[in-house]
Amino acid sequence: MPNIEALVAYLYENGIRTGVISNIGFSGQALKSRIDHYIPENHFEFIIASSEYMIRKPHPMIFELALRKADLPANDAWHCGDSVFADIEGAAGVGIFPVWYENTTIENPFPSDKKPDCAHLHIQDWSDLIAMLGRI
Repeated sequence: MPNIEALVAYLYENGIRTGVISNIGFSGQALKSRIDHYIPENHFEFIIASSEYMIRKPHPMIFELALRKADLPANDAWHCGDSVFADIEGAAGVGIFPVWYENTTIENPFPSDKKPDCAHLHIQDWSDLIAMLGRI
C-alpha cells in the first residue's frame, strides 16, 4: 500500500500505538513475517489473525480482543481498514472510530458501491491520514 511505511513511522515517532487485526486464513506468525518483510520498521504491539480466534471482523469480539490487548477503551482507539462492512461498520459497532482507506489507485479484490453508514474519516492514501493527524 503506497505510503504505509511513512504512516507507520509517523505514528511511532508521535507516540501513537499500533496493532493489526486481519481477516486472514493463515497464522498470526505467518502474517507477522509477511508484515515484517514489507514494513520492516513497524512497531505493532500485537497482530491478531482471525484464523487463530475463529471469529472474523466485523464480529465485535475481535475488536474487543484488540482493545483488551491494547488496554484501551473503545473511545480511545481508531481502526483503519478498507472494508466498509468488516472494518468501518464493525469498528463503529463497538465504539471505535473508523478510518475508511479507499485507495482508488489499486484494484480492490472486494469492490463495493456501499458507503459506510456511520461516522468515519475517509482517506484515499495513507499520506492523507498523516496530514490529518498533523493538523490535530
